[in-house]
Amino acid sequence: MLWVAFLLTVVSGYATLKLIGLTQNRGRLKFLGLTIAASIFFVMELSVFLKLVVVNPAFVTASNFIVEWGQVLCLAFILSSLAIFIRESKPVFAQFPMLYTGLPLLIVISYFLVKDTYALKKWLLMIYQGGAITVAIFMYAIYTYRKSEYTLVLVGTCFFLLSYLLFWYVPGIKENYGWIWRLTIVAGIITTIIGYEKTELELDANVPVNESSI
Repeated sequence: MLWVAFLLTVVSGYATLKLIGLTQNRGRLKFLGLTIAASIFFVMELSVFLKLVVVNPAFVTASNFIVEWGQVLCLAFILSSLAIFIRESKPVFAQFPMLYTGLPLLIVISYFLVKDTYALKKWLLMIYQGGAITVAIFMYAIYTYRKSEYTLVLVGTCFFLLSYLLFWYVPGIKENYGWIWRLTIVAGIITTIIGYEKTELELDANVPVNESSI
């Protein structure tokens, strides 16, 4: 579906630009992983869009390779970013070493070890995606309980959960109605980005400059 691929390309580009802005805001390290993931996702979706436009076997092969490894890299950086969010939500004396936030990047190695086994790759992607969404939902549910500013981010994460369930567990959606789960991804991206921006503005307005926020 050309229009869905184009929409995802535009939305992922929008998300990348917005996250770059959040990363530069007082050097917020917690948005760096999300920015890298959004950039990779943009390259993925752009390759998918061009694959539909340019009918070339070599380009199709290259696009499939970009999408496969892009998914793994996106998940690794998202999990790493979530680890930083969790670390920064704790008091300074209770924070785990920053080095630990890079451990999710090891999933790239685990995927590489099974790259020639389709069934294992499928299961690993399902587990990685489900794990990232589960962690995000629990984390933002707690954040929302503490500060209502995080409500939109939680709603966006729920859209990602809906897309995940539609893709993996609802028969026929993935093959015949792919535009449905893709549109829920679009909704998730837009809602989450708006939520992050709203949250950062409200926290900056309510929290003293020398006080670290979540």
